[in-house]
Amino acid sequence: MNFDLIFENRGDQPLELIKLEATLFDRHGRFLGQRRLDGNGDTTTMSAATVPNRALPARGKLVVFNPFQQFPTDLFLGDIRYDATFAEPADHSRTQTASLRVAPRAYAPSTKLSLPLAGPVFVHDGHDLYGHHRRLDITGGMTTHFGIRSNFMRYAHDFCIVDEQGHLYRGDGSRPEDWFGYGKPVLATGDGVVVETHDGMPDNRKGGPPPFDEAAIMKNLKLFLGNYAIVDHRNGEFSLFAHMKQGSVKVAPGQRVKRGETIGAMGMSGDAFLVHLHYQLQGSAGFDEGLPAYFEKVRFATGDGWSAPSISPVDSGDLVMTAE
Repeated sequence: MNFDLIFENRGDQPLELIKLEATLFDRHGRFLGQRRLDGNGDTTTMSAATVPNRALPARGKLVVFNPFQQFPTDLFLGDIRYDATFAEPADHSRTQTASLRVAPRAYAPSTKLSLPLAGPVFVHDGHDLYGHHRRLDITGGMTTHFGIRSNFMRYAHDFCIVDEQGHLYRGDGSRPEDWFGYGKPVLATGDGVVVETHDGMPDNRKGGPPPFDEAAIMKNLKLFLGNYAIVDHRNGEFSLFAHMKQGSVKVAPGQRVKRGETIGAMGMSGDAFLVHLHYQLQGSAGFDEGLPAYFEKVRFATGDGWSAPSISPVDSGDLVMTAE
């Protein structure tokens, strides 16, 4: 389960999150189980410390990235109550509890997707608990400036190419050309129509800043995508391909593309700190909530070869490829 909890403090006293519980109920509303983070132990060993941001400022907000993400496949997850307990930082004996009951549902994808790169691909970041895209604070200055109210990159991926030892580049990687993935063809993940593109932004250098400043980003948030293409799959799902190589975007708005067709090449443009392809499925061409992607014919490296092909999401740290 991938969502966030947002708490608002309308009082004048700052508070601290000291316990978070997720209580599960079955289809008849009966207790099914519970997951809990609390304050047992000292401030460094208590399980609540695994939530890094626990301070709820006076007259402010706190975003908690749901830490209860993984459950057994056959467990019913359609009725969950979250209970968050807060206390004054200097006096944990005085507490307040906020409760929320939710009915999560599994997303049923409409587009038949394949991985956007051929051959073995390293998932530098997926949309699991560890992916940095998942951790977008929508109460921050930039997101509020653009009126963003949900995490548009919640289900984004950063795909890289590595050698047999897991290295991303030759030598010190100071030039984009030193990276194994630089210039590798980017493939359309599904059939659709191109609705938006940008090309012409120079590729970055390892350790160097992008070719724009904060003032420019505050005027045009899509600068951070670098050279990109957006494909409308004509079913409420859109694919975004970002950070592509300067001059490599081969498609134009209005052009129809087929799954597996080359649309550009991997690069390091925009707000990119490494050569990679940023790919995400989303519900519009803008900055609305992202969507989970399920890829067809995915095979995972197992150490003894490759797994049988399956329809599956991919997570941070996976080495994957599309079955022939």
